[in-house]
Amino acid sequence: MRQAVTVGALMFLGTNPAERRPNERALRGAWEDYARSFVQADGRVIDPSSEGASTSEGQAYAMVRAVWANDEKRFDSVRTWTRNNLQRGDPARLPAWKWGKRADGSWGILDENPASDADQLIAWSLLIAAERWLRPELADEARGLLARIWQEEVAEVLGGRWLLPGPWAAAGRTVVLNPSYFMPFAWRDFAVADPERDWQSLIDPAYTMLASLMAAGRLPPDWVYFSAEDGVREAPPPERADADHYGYEAMRIPWNLAADVIFHDESRARHLLVNFADLGRGWRRSGLIPARMRVDGEPMEAYEHPALYGALLPAWGLVRPEDAPALYANELMPLRSAHGYGGAREYYGQNWVWLGIALWSGQAFTPHGGR
Repeated sequence: MRQAVTVGALMFLGTNPAERRPNERALRGAWEDYARSFVQADGRVIDPSSEGASTSEGQAYAMVRAVWANDEKRFDSVRTWTRNNLQRGDPARLPAWKWGKRADGSWGILDENPASDADQLIAWSLLIAAERWLRPELADEARGLLARIWQEEVAEVLGGRWLLPGPWAAAGRTVVLNPSYFMPFAWRDFAVADPERDWQSLIDPAYTMLASLMAAGRLPPDWVYFSAEDGVREAPPPERADADHYGYEAMRIPWNLAADVIFHDESRARHLLVNFADLGRGWRRSGLIPARMRVDGEPMEAYEHPALYGALLPAWGLVRPEDAPALYANELMPLRSAHGYGGAREYYGQNWVWLGIALWSGQAFTPHGGR
């Protein structure tokens, strides 16, 4: 049974929480440990929990982390492996989302479909890297990929312009959206780097939808389904009944919103973060936030997940600052290990703990606010 969060845990952090936030050296060390455990010398990021497969998501996380950790050599290896294997040698091609061992024993692409969350983060990391290391060719690669994202993963549906989770998501009678793929913090940077396309036009519809999904204090769901004909929201298909809950997809949303506040001072994002602040009351009582919940906050599991805490950390830093240091001290600091922040198989949690700490500690930056 987890213990309630104590006042002592808060006192441990001192009166100035900022003094206890990890510095650049500490975060770089955690990245190095993660990379030794999860990133091959050729730049392939391995997910041990998925039979050693690699995903565009994993490659994207590594590229963002490498540039924030100022690890140019490893950034280049991850980028090169991604281009050569997931993009078939074409840096403007949408990456296949999954690569691994085939049934015949050979290794290669297992699923050609792209995933727009990864596609966006890859392009965004290229823009950051171009500025940080003064390499304009990386910005050119980003613009090529952005043109393809716009062409294949942005659609005029439901009375607006939407970032789809992939080209497949508006192909039938139902439009499928994933709110955790909405990244206004990146769209603003894309608009500067790629003025030929109206990236800003994605922002208002996304915030309007999030406000609707999160009305009356609700949490956002992993996936949402709409009739392509009249825009009416539909129930998930029977095989995806849990898509209507707050789980492993939606837990990334507080990080996305916090990034739009921290990088771009977006008031709508700050307002929506209040819903996640409310999770702190239950955490105070039991010392645990369930890994999956109904959108009304009712637990669906009795266990927790580090990715949820990592994504919550910068959000609480903005709207629950009295508890963010305790969240870091109680949930995230104890995860520090020889593999980064977690075990040798905890691929997903490892990434979101590190990304959350980076954003909360002020060590994350954008292409147009880099250092």
